[in-house]
Parts: sequence; structure tokens; C-alpha cells
Amino acid sequence: MRVVVEVVARRPAPVVWRHLTDWPWQSASIPLTRVLSTGPASFVGRTAVLGVGFDDPMDVVRRQDPTAGAPADGAREGVAVLAKRGSVVRGSAAVRVVPLTPGSCLVVWGEDVDVLPRRLPRALARPLDRLLAVPAWWGLRGVVVDMVRRVEAERPEPLEA
Repeated sequence: MRVVVEVVARRPAPVVWRHLTDWPWQSASIPLTRVLSTGPASFVGRTAVLGVGFDDPMDVVRRQDPTAGAPADGAREGVAVLAKRGSVVRGSAAVRVVPLTPGSCLVVWGEDVDVLPRRLPRALARPLDRLLAVPAWWGLRGVVVDMVRRVEAERPEPLEA
């Protein structure tokens, strides 16, 4: 199942990037989930209700930090590519933060995942993907919008030169 969400943020790309790639910071925006760092380039999202849940382990396989400014001034987008290697959710995710102006950027969050990849026969997995695609898009959109709004609500941070 492939899901992509785009949200404009009214903060500079490096500020938004710093928050979105602070993996534990995301916990406040993802319902029923706590994100914990497990290494310099790995983390796990633990989703649970009343103690019953699953882990979503991820590794950062590519990371390029954005630069400040506007594209016309040579500003570079930030990209993080994640490998999702859990037994319940497997696949990849990509986070892009694209500078629009010196004070705004576009957040593009995409996920290409299989749910229960080893447990369902292919004949059931494809219909399940189609069934989950719309709720997954709305859920991901809600998470990304919440994270962007949290960044926008904070006092603007000075950017390092």
C-alpha cells in the first residue's frame, strides 16, 4: 500500500526538519504510539492498547539535511528514507522537507508498506491493502498535519549560519 501526504509548513525547512527527524518527538502526534531511539540511525514505534500491541522497528538508510533559504537561492531539500522491518508493518517510508521560501517549506511524507506481510496469503493481502488505503491516508495526514502545526506553534528558532 502506498500513501503520500503533502503539507505546507510556515517555518524554515531546517527548523521543520529538526523536529520531524527527532523520532521520539513524533510520539505526541501518533495516537497510541511511543517512538523510542534504539541507536544513532534506528528507532522503534511501539503501538499498544491496554498493553497489547506491536513494534514497528525502522532504520534510517539515507539522510540529507535541508539548507535554509529559497530554491532560487540554492536551498536544498531534506530527505530521510526509512526501512520498516517489522513483522506487522514492513516496507519503506520517506520524509522530504522542500524549501519554498526562506520561511516556509513543503513536507512530503510517503509510506510504501505491507501490513502483516508474512501472515496473509497474497490473495488476501491485496484486497486488505485496498481496503486500508483511504483510512491509512487520512491517518497519516492527521499525524503529519499535527506535527507541522506543533512546529508552527513554537516560537521561531534562530537558524545557525
